Amino acid sequence: MSRHPTGSASARRESRFRVKCPHCLSFARARSSDLLTPTYREVRFECQNDACGHIWVAGLEALRTLCPSDIPNPAIAIPLATGQAHRSEPATPAG
Repeated sequence: MSRHPTGSASARRESRFRVKCPHCLSFARARSSDLLTPTYREVRFECQNDACGHIWVAGLEALRTLCPSDIPNPAIAIPLATGQAHRSEPATPAG
């Protein structure tokens, strides 16, 4: 059994994270990125729609741990997900 929540076949595949332009909804290309901290990176995106031409910077941050590292870095503190916190959909408020 794989220790990764996505399964061993998915873990071996290259990531195909796709971002759309917030204006025209065309796909965008990551042009460059800067690692600002060990858990935060800024990524410069460029819209692929020539008629749009939007270029923007987005942040990518490690928010919570779903499966702890077998070789943890003691200088890195990423909180462990608890209960439903690891689900992809936002939690609905009680009440």
